[in-house]
Amino acid sequence: MSLKRKHSNVEEESSLNEVVHKLEASVLSSHENLNNIVEIYKIASGDDAEAAFTAANSLGRIYSALWTKGLLKRAKSQQQNKDSTTAAAKVSEWIRENYKQYVDLLKSMLGNSNGPIQIAALRLLLQMIDKEGQSMCKSAGNYVFPNDSFLEAIEIILNSSDSSEHLLRTLAESYLNAYDDLRLYFYRDLVKLASPDYDPFKNRSKRGPRASSVQHSEVFVQNAFAVMNQIRTMPKTSNENMSLWVALPKNSSDAEPSVLSPAAHTRAFSEAWLALMRLQLNPEIYKQILLMMHKRIIPHMSDSKLLMDFLSNSYETGGSVSLLALNGLFTLITEHNLNYPQFYEKLYALFDRNLFHVKYRARFFRLLEVFLGSSHLPAYLIAAFIKRMARLALFAPPAGIVTAIPMIYNLLKSHPSCMVLIHRMPEYDSETGEEKVDKDCDPFIADEPDLSKCQALQSSLWELETLQHHYYPNIATLAKIFNEPFHKPQFMLEDFLDHTYTTFFESDTSRKPKKAPALATQPPTTLIRPGDALSDFMSL
Repeated sequence: MSLKRKHSNVEEESSLNEVVHKLEASVLSSHENLNNIVEIYKIASGDDAEAAFTAANSLGRIYSALWTKGLLKRAKSQQQNKDSTTAAAKVSEWIRENYKQYVDLLKSMLGNSNGPIQIAALRLLLQMIDKEGQSMCKSAGNYVFPNDSFLEAIEIILNSSDSSEHLLRTLAESYLNAYDDLRLYFYRDLVKLASPDYDPFKNRSKRGPRASSVQHSEVFVQNAFAVMNQIRTMPKTSNENMSLWVALPKNSSDAEPSVLSPAAHTRAFSEAWLALMRLQLNPEIYKQILLMMHKRIIPHMSDSKLLMDFLSNSYETGGSVSLLALNGLFTLITEHNLNYPQFYEKLYALFDRNLFHVKYRARFFRLLEVFLGSSHLPAYLIAAFIKRMARLALFAPPAGIVTAIPMIYNLLKSHPSCMVLIHRMPEYDSETGEEKVDKDCDPFIADEPDLSKCQALQSSLWELETLQHHYYPNIATLAKIFNEPFHKPQFMLEDFLDHTYTTFFESDTSRKPKKAPALATQPPTTLIRPGDALSDFMSL
């Protein structure tokens, strides 16, 4: 019985698909059969998923043909006289009303939880936008992009919690990365949607409000960032290489539409990212934006100084956010002449016990090497960083110590005025000749935020001698480099940044011993040796 029912369902779906194809062929063959659009729409909005999918695609082909023939375009005489009662006017108005219903159906499919249905709806909506844009360009005589329709589609995608990862990736990779006009208007629409003054119910049509809310939810922020994070292309310098979804009209009256201006794309890119940064970002998105800031955002900004407030606030936040803000802030300082007061004081404040445990430790030390590389920095400042680094190394894991020791060596090598930190001799009692030991003998003030008052230059690096007795032999050996003359070249810091417990373990286990280790007892030659408890009961 179940096999018969299944067979009948297959036949029913097949018959519905055949009906759709026949109805489509009749509409495309003669305008007298336009009423069949209603029948196809009923199937498209029905419960049969496969037949509905076929019908939606069929309507897409029909309305594309109607756009091409000009039947969906409102004539000027109809625009002036909306009460026109001519047969042609009534037919044109009827087609437009049915077209609006079809577009609404596609938008509802765009909010569907099924990924493939979302992709199909996006493709059909953009196909309709293309045809609408071509009709508008032909009527206006210059380039016109139907942004109202595009804005509604983007609004649904960004505000829907059902927008799948596949949908967002397809939007970015297949359309926004490929077509410059879609990318330009996506940036512009994102600025509108992210604006606190944006009213989603303004100019509401009779078919109901858009699928948006005035508040910017976390879903909107996540979807907007997911799309922008996958946009990898920017407009070319040559207008001839522009790739447009809505083609330019052949006899355009415009000298150069804004869609062909690289400056317009750069401005839209800048405004979109700034609008996104003004929203309430969750910690994960916040960190990802900072990670990509110096390579993918700053180089394409129309004015990089607009990022100063965002990066400065991030740098002052503390913790891992401050570490990630360093790259972007450094780019603004070195390439865009940003004057950041008390930069080194705030950089010094980032040195705490957590620094050697965070995942961004390698990134921080790469930048630190650049920040402290200038020979014009005062000795007290370099000494403060060296001393703080050595003190924290006492509590750091082996991977952190392996980074700190080469860094200290390179700083001493680059700043000879700080060599006093390892050459300062202890004080001795004049009577007994013994070394004076005082618990407060180190003048360094560890909790002093002012680098000029922490007295690091009056201290010594006794911490390095402590590290020479570290439990891990490789660290103890590395720390003994300070006992030798400074004739060796500086360390390549990059060789020490990516060490972990795993790399240490693999290195030690893969090393072949030069000689067999000494054993505490002789290896046994028999199963039961004389003197064992079992030797009294049996012998072999």
